[in-house]
Amino acid sequence: MEKEENASVTVGLAGNPNVGKSVIFHRVTGLGVIISNYPGTTVEVAEGDTNYKGEKIHVVDLPGIYSLGAVAEDELVARKEILEEDLDVIIDIIDATNLERNLYLTLQLLELERPMIIALNQYDAALQEGIKIDPKVLSEELGVQVIPTVATRGENVSKAFAKAIEFGSKGETPQKTVEMGKDLEKSIRKLTEVIDENLESTPFDIPPRGLAIKLLEGDSDVVELIPKSESGEIILEEARRLAKVIQEEHGERAAFRIARERHGIANLIAKKATKRTAVQPSFSERLGRWTTEPKTGVPIMIGVFLGLLALLFFGGGFLERILVDGWSDYVAPHLAGFFNWVAPNAELAEALDIGINLGVEGILAVMIPFILTFFLALAILEDSGYLPRMAFVMDSAMHKIGLHGKAVVPMLGGFGCNVPAIMATRGLNTRRERLISSFLITMIPCSARTAVILGTVGVFVGIFPALAIYGIVIGLILLVGLILNKALSGESSGMIMEIPPLRRPALKPVLFKTWTRMKSFIYFATPLLLLGSLLIGGLDASGAMNSIVNPLSPLTVGLLGLPAVTIIPLLYGLIRKEGALVLLVAVAGTSQLGGFMSPLQLFVFALVVTIYIPCIATFSALGKEIGWKEAILITLATIGLALLVGGLIYHLNPLGL
Repeated sequence: MEKEENASVTVGLAGNPNVGKSVIFHRVTGLGVIISNYPGTTVEVAEGDTNYKGEKIHVVDLPGIYSLGAVAEDELVARKEILEEDLDVIIDIIDATNLERNLYLTLQLLELERPMIIALNQYDAALQEGIKIDPKVLSEELGVQVIPTVATRGENVSKAFAKAIEFGSKGETPQKTVEMGKDLEKSIRKLTEVIDENLESTPFDIPPRGLAIKLLEGDSDVVELIPKSESGEIILEEARRLAKVIQEEHGERAAFRIARERHGIANLIAKKATKRTAVQPSFSERLGRWTTEPKTGVPIMIGVFLGLLALLFFGGGFLERILVDGWSDYVAPHLAGFFNWVAPNAELAEALDIGINLGVEGILAVMIPFILTFFLALAILEDSGYLPRMAFVMDSAMHKIGLHGKAVVPMLGGFGCNVPAIMATRGLNTRRERLISSFLITMIPCSARTAVILGTVGVFVGIFPALAIYGIVIGLILLVGLILNKALSGESSGMIMEIPPLRRPALKPVLFKTWTRMKSFIYFATPLLLLGSLLIGGLDASGAMNSIVNPLSPLTVGLLGLPAVTIIPLLYGLIRKEGALVLLVAVAGTSQLGGFMSPLQLFVFALVVTIYIPCIATFSALGKEIGWKEAILITLATIGLALLVGGLIYHLNPLGL
């Protein structure tokens, strides 16, 4: 990311995940925010601007990380932003309820000797838990300004930013060096002297001491920054020698020893700055405990899932009726009259009416009622801290299909969109786990497929048949998972993940996250859906639709029992899954699908659309993440499974529809 032009100060927000960075970011920047992937990665970085005393301040929300190691992609991006980009000051946001763990990253940031302050966030939550942190003591121990904040209420957020801008403008660096143990400091000082003697300037202005620590840790990216020269080789040779000395003295690699030292320092500082008093567990703490205990966690998880479906069914259905009825009653007749007036012939007027009028009606029936509602609910669940609890509760069940609970997080993300969910499988430990989870994610009903289920079966058949589709799909996911677990060699690994406390989501970040996800549907899906709808109108008006419909009627009519014309929305669903519903409205000539298809046909249509490969974007993500051969096999397998299950449901009709 390049430094924003005309910005007086660029502020970077750093910190662990779930410490309130995004809340602080949105408090400061408001609506003018840009979300983009860091070049060459899938890691998102948010940027925004604000004004302070007439000056433009640029703010960068760095990925949430636990350390500046370059192991995970998000850690690499955060470190590149801090080292390589023009950040004038860093605000290190610390969770006051978990001070010791957060200080590990703080100590690494201090080693860079960059202007920084600490925002001691969630200070109110810490007090409620009987944790009293003295900001003055913490500031004295670390040598930087410490300001307690409560981001959700905006308390001291402006004060923290004002202080950060002041330090960034002056280039004021930490006033103290937090030293490690004597033996380590001896090696660090020796290597620092060698660096001073042999380098005129350090890469990215990393201070000699910070560079020495990274070289002793054997950080491969930093080693690559050392000049390929005689002086550079002297530095690297001394670093290798001193690292070997540390290993011989302590019986472990220098990197492990340094990490252990940081943890020890973090522990000592946290103890000095903290006083604890016994308090009764709050309701949120008790609720948090209930959500992770199997006896109560599983029923709560089922309740949350059913509540989400109920919200989509009743809330989404209510919105759909308002929007569709409003369009068809007040807008559609005027548009149809306009098309009849401007079109040179009746065929073109009909094509425009189907393409635009019914196309927009279909989009209104899908996007806002179901997709927007789902994204809003998903953002609330994410920001409340509940999703990791679902992963914890599901861990033992996931092992039966060759995965662990950590795989639940990307799989839950699949309910929103399969593409980022598949990309998120990079966080799993083995290729086997990534392959299994990627396959299963393609079968999870994303928001677009949820719109198809609820927009057809939910609206025109009933809530229980809609739930039955989810039940069938979940059963298939478990069955396929069991088969893959047996067929693919290897064992599932264990799970270590942080479970953040339950919190009340802040309104602005929830709305921002919802809007960010909706933008892709509005900006990219709408033109495609209208184009597809216009294509249907053109094919219908010209009489060319039969040339596509008739050859494939043995599949649609014979196997699935659907109207022959439904092959058009089924095929278009390969491009955009929600397009299957929009184009079904177009080929039906009405949004009242109950008069065009029987309840059983609507059920089979929605089930087939739900099971087969989501869309071209998902296929591309599969190819990039696990290989094109595997992507093709998964696509063929899901299409075959969809046809098999759809055919069986139609011919057996077990639900009596």
